[in-house]
Amino acid sequence: MKRLADLTAEDLRAVRVWRYEGGTGAEATVAPIERAALSQADDEIFLATTDFELFDGTMCFGYCFPADDSGLDYLQPVIVSGAQHVAFWFDGPADPEVLGAQWRALGKRPEEIFPVAFHCLVPVDGRTISGRIDGVATSASLSPAGPAPELTIEPEAAAPPVRILTARPVQARRDTGAVEKRTARRRKADMTVEFTQGSLHGTGIIGDLSRRGMFVRSSRVPGSGPALRLTVNLPNGRKLELTGRVIRTVTEPTRTAPSGFGLRLSEDSPEYANLVSLLRKKTEKS
Repeated sequence: MKRLADLTAEDLRAVRVWRYEGGTGAEATVAPIERAALSQADDEIFLATTDFELFDGTMCFGYCFPADDSGLDYLQPVIVSGAQHVAFWFDGPADPEVLGAQWRALGKRPEEIFPVAFHCLVPVDGRTISGRIDGVATSASLSPAGPAPELTIEPEAAAPPVRILTARPVQARRDTGAVEKRTARRRKADMTVEFTQGSLHGTGIIGDLSRRGMFVRSSRVPGSGPALRLTVNLPNGRKLELTGRVIRTVTEPTRTAPSGFGLRLSEDSPEYANLVSLLRKKTEKS
């Protein structure tokens, strides 16, 4: 396991698929895993080795999160250039100094970089994830305007349509906040919970969950320190006791990001796994 920020081109050449293990920002961690293909049905999120071609023809190496390519905010493509990670999606405003440092790491001017063509070296459900990045996007670019458009190639060019990646998802992101990187495939839940962390006691509602954790909407937001104990009130009147650690908090709610916290479970729970499985089947039928 290693920090995502420390992932190198050599790491990506040695192992093409890495699984997200937890944490946010500089503390996010990933672990290598032997997989030749990925699927949108995966309950965990993986990054995969990706080739990039800059506008001037320079080839680069990096990664993306290919299971959902509906927008840059999910795909999160990154070029790894030496010790520098060159990102095309930013959770907040893109600092001009940060962008300048990125372009210097590539040794290029923006007009030599964009548009950037990319293709992921690991298929997703038998499909190659590829497209074109016309520029840097941020959370302020999010809108429910529909899927990214396709650029039609002239018939004589024996190439498929090029998907132009923007920050426009197929549907508006909800419950996880515009600035959260999706770290696990989520299932809607809407079940009430009670939680304790030291002397803090609170209640909330599970907005969504995955096999490894959940996001709890709550006006009382615990910190990322001691382990948190949580009781889920199941629809059948039973209660499910869980333990985990807070890996993300939202303390300043917005219209698209309610206050609450992301919880990563500390241990496996067969009953919790059954709950996720039931919600998955319910989602597939709806």
